[in-house]
Amino acid sequence: MPRDSNSSKLPIDALDLFLDGILTEVREPADSSALEEVRAAFRRRIPFNLRSYAAAVLILRAAGVSRADPARAGREVPRRGSKEAPSAKRDKGSEKAATPRPRYSGEATAIFFSMGKRQRLHPRALIDLLVDVGGVAPEDIGEVRTFDNYSFVDLNPGVAQRAVTALNGIELRGRRLSVSLAKRRDEPVE
Repeated sequence: MPRDSNSSKLPIDALDLFLDGILTEVREPADSSALEEVRAAFRRRIPFNLRSYAAAVLILRAAGVSRADPARAGREVPRRGSKEAPSAKRDKGSEKAATPRPRYSGEATAIFFSMGKRQRLHPRALIDLLVDVGGVAPEDIGEVRTFDNYSFVDLNPGVAQRAVTALNGIELRGRRLSVSLAKRRDEPVE
C-alpha cells in the first residue's frame, strides 16, 4: 500500500490498544450470536485473500482515517492475472436480492461441472456463470447441486446443449472447466 506523506497516520500505541480491545471483545463477546452472524456474513462476502485488508479498512474507518467511497461501492476487486468469467453484481438492498430467482420446473436435463465447493464454485456462482457466459435465462435454470469437487445443474432441455458448448473448456479460477451432459446412474459407462 503506497504511503502518502499527507495522509493521517494512526499512532502505533493507539492502534495496539485498539487491537487489544478487539481481541478482548472476540474472546469475551457481549452478544455472541450477533458476533457469529456478522462473522458468517464477513466470510460469505469477503474473499479469503482479502480478509486481512478488509479488517484493516474497518479499523481505519473506525479511527476516522478512511471512509467509504460511494463511487466504488459494489465494484468487485479484480484478481491479479485472473481470466475469470464475469459475475453478476448483487446489491443486498435491491429487489432482486429480496425475491427468489425464477426456477425451471419441467422435465430437466442435468449438466455436469468438473468443479465444486473446494474450488469455490458455489450455487450462486454457477447460476451467474450460466447466465453471464452460457447465455442461459434464469428461468431456464432448475436445481443446483454442488459437491466437494463437482456440481450438477438442471436446465431446460432446449438450452442445455448450448450451455455445455459455451462453458466447456473455459478457464475459471486458474483451472480448465469441463462441462458435459450428465450421465444417469443407470446408464452404462462407454
